[in-house]
Amino acid sequence: MTAKYDFKTSPDIQGDKEQATLYPQLVVSGTKDLTDLAKEIARRSTIKEGTVMGLFCDLENIIANYLADGYNVKLGELGTLSATLTCRKVADKREIRAASVHFDNVKFKPTRQFRKEIRAKGELERAEYGFRVSSSQYSEEERFALLTVYLKEHSVINCKEYCKLTGLLKTKAGMELRRWDNEKKIVREGRTPHVIYRAVPEA
Repeated sequence: MTAKYDFKTSPDIQGDKEQATLYPQLVVSGTKDLTDLAKEIARRSTIKEGTVMGLFCDLENIIANYLADGYNVKLGELGTLSATLTCRKVADKREIRAASVHFDNVKFKPTRQFRKEIRAKGELERAEYGFRVSSSQYSEEERFALLTVYLKEHSVINCKEYCKLTGLLKTKAGMELRRWDNEKKIVREGRTPHVIYRAVPEA
């Protein structure tokens, strides 16, 4: 499979460029999850898919423990994981108490060999349609009106169906549905990835 790319405009932070410059960025094909990895490993070996899933779960737990204990974790020729810290901004380190310093994020630094392997295997071509963006066909009020009519006819809706209804991408659609749930305009039920939304019951 050939990876797709398109160009984005580089922001002019200094405000002194006569013409905007462009930089290439991958058009993401989707997301492969643990199930996909387990199926692929099982297909290539005699290890069962369930065994792979169990090993990955143990690996996640062990890595979290190592990072929490202050270790970096090198994953073979993939790269190294390391934890980062954060605290409020100060000019003098004596102003910071130990209780206000906490873990912030995890960084991944790939090895040179892993980067070389991706470059050697990867093939690129310009994407025909470029980057997908949420449709601006409907305003927020119009989208809520569409949702109201849909729920009268179908009782429930999920994020995927709302994307089709409004033309929004998954991330924006999910944020909008969750916000309306928080505002008590709709009712959220279920747990990820089986979340559905209903109309607010009439009093």
